[in-house]
Amino acid sequence: MNTTHRSSSFPMIRGAVMGPIVRALDAGGADCDALLAQFGLSRRQLADPYEIVPLRRYVEAFELASQVLDEPWIGLRLGREIPLSELGPAGLVFTSSPKLGSAIRRFSEALGSWQSAVLVDLASDSGWPMWRYRIASSEIWPRRQDAEYTVSSMCHMIRLVRGPQWVPVEVHFEHAAPADTSPYHRIFRVPVRFQQPVSGVVLHPHDLDTTLTSADTRLARLMECHATDLISRETVPNGLVDQVRDLVMRRLAREKLVIADIARDIGLSNRTLQRHLAAAGTSVRDIIREERQRSVTVLREREGMTNSAIAHAVGYADATVLWRAKRQWNRSA
Repeated sequence: MNTTHRSSSFPMIRGAVMGPIVRALDAGGADCDALLAQFGLSRRQLADPYEIVPLRRYVEAFELASQVLDEPWIGLRLGREIPLSELGPAGLVFTSSPKLGSAIRRFSEALGSWQSAVLVDLASDSGWPMWRYRIASSEIWPRRQDAEYTVSSMCHMIRLVRGPQWVPVEVHFEHAAPADTSPYHRIFRVPVRFQQPVSGVVLHPHDLDTTLTSADTRLARLMECHATDLISRETVPNGLVDQVRDLVMRRLAREKLVIADIARDIGLSNRTLQRHLAAAGTSVRDIIREERQRSVTVLREREGMTNSAIAHAVGYADATVLWRAKRQWNRSA
């Protein structure tokens, strides 16, 4: 069994995965910008496919998009439309692998470069191979749309290389069955089981031996190296203080810094986060002040940066607010 368990106390996902959701909201006539703003996100931020987005925010935004568009099966639909380019190195590793079995295994390994805190593997405990997917954090719930989107995406990728008539043996979901299950049977054309330990796709053993006509050994190795590099960069820090600092740095100029939001994205209550930081001799407010001071020092060395531009870059409304903050910093020094 080949198991990949990417975990982090700060679960993240790359901004590219928000692309299908944004397009669906726009096509449905919804106020996409307002919905994104509820989760501290923006189109400008998501324009960078490598942007780190808290996994919880992505999952919650997906669930809300389903409600706003009144489309309970939006995850299933978008999974069937996903461009492999939006799956990053993992998508290209899949299509360039020599056989379907290695494609699924390599995809599962490379997915860690695009998403953390996830259990994803190709298992064969019962003799039937099963590709399994589950977000590791039980606190991120409900997560129906993400699970259905991911499983639908895997079936879509397999059909790209096996042909549109391919069907799995079964499809599993960890959430409860909705009142109407006909869309699942129409899309997958096989038994669908709910309230299972993990979500996933059960395959025929002979599926894994299928040769991929799109195989490209050199491209597969290149994308595997790229994925490994992304994972090894450790863009998501491990220590709690570093996690908070990382979140503050990423959001400084983009959104209002609310302690409760930072605690939620890290997966702790406000009180617990503050208690742990206090034990480390700091606080969220201290970290925000330190990062603002550091950023102001760096920005002042850049030619042509006005006080107003510097103020906006560190999350202040204007130069006057920055001036008042600097006076407070000096008094506290």
